[in-house]
Amino acid sequence: MSVQILIDSTADLSREEAERLGVRIVPLTVHFGDRQFIDKYNITEEQFYDMLNTEAEMPTTTQVSPQSFLDVYAEYPNDEIVGIYIAQKLSGTYQSAVIAKEECGREDIYPIDSLTVSAGAALLVNEAVRMRDEGKSGKEIAEHITELTKHVEMLAVFNTMRYLVKGGRLSSTKGTLGNLLGIKPIIMVKDGVLEVIGKERGMKKALDFVVRHLRELPDFDSSKPIAYSHSFNPSDLELLKQELGEGQTLIMGSVVGTHAGPGALLVGYYRK
Repeated sequence: MSVQILIDSTADLSREEAERLGVRIVPLTVHFGDRQFIDKYNITEEQFYDMLNTEAEMPTTTQVSPQSFLDVYAEYPNDEIVGIYIAQKLSGTYQSAVIAKEECGREDIYPIDSLTVSAGAALLVNEAVRMRDEGKSGKEIAEHITELTKHVEMLAVFNTMRYLVKGGRLSSTKGTLGNLLGIKPIIMVKDGVLEVIGKERGMKKALDFVVRHLRELPDFDSSKPIAYSHSFNPSDLELLKQELGEGQTLIMGSVVGTHAGPGALLVGYYRK
């Protein structure tokens, strides 16, 4: 019996990268008014950020439905299925995957709450792929990845807090700091929770904060890979890479970009 790995589109792997790794993307959707787009499938990152900058109405997002998961599960009747999904505190997608598992009554399906998103989730996906390619069972992969979720964190720097506040991912009180005098809050994503851990004036100082924070972590696991994602901010991304080193690099898709906005940077890493 082989193992099929499912991810949702907020892991921000491109369709080409997902195909190379042999994983299946189950996409969320983004809406501009009454227009609906399937993340990664019928809207490119370039198209999305162009619309984000020009459309008067803010986009909204929709989680994957239980029926969508049921349809995908049915495509793999003879495979074990390991699913790695956006933190359930950020989306109902994981819960939809669990509901679909219960409805189909299969014991060989293993949904996992990644407790993270984007670059953080990509780290877990890569490890799951490695284990699958080594011949591990779905149960073995799921148990190991579930344990690893406790060790993955992510730091984020946003150009503006407008999108996180508008999307309900951060309170308006906390978001206010990011819209004053060029202040860039630094946010930690841990256990599916977004927490403002610092604020700096200007992107350069915010990136310096991120580098300093990681270097001062007593249990930062330098033996494991790091991953980056950005919403079309390649110049600041290179500054971060010069300090922290190379890592898998992703472009935030339309769903993550709805909440991050343009110019954001994320770095995912492991703690021991």
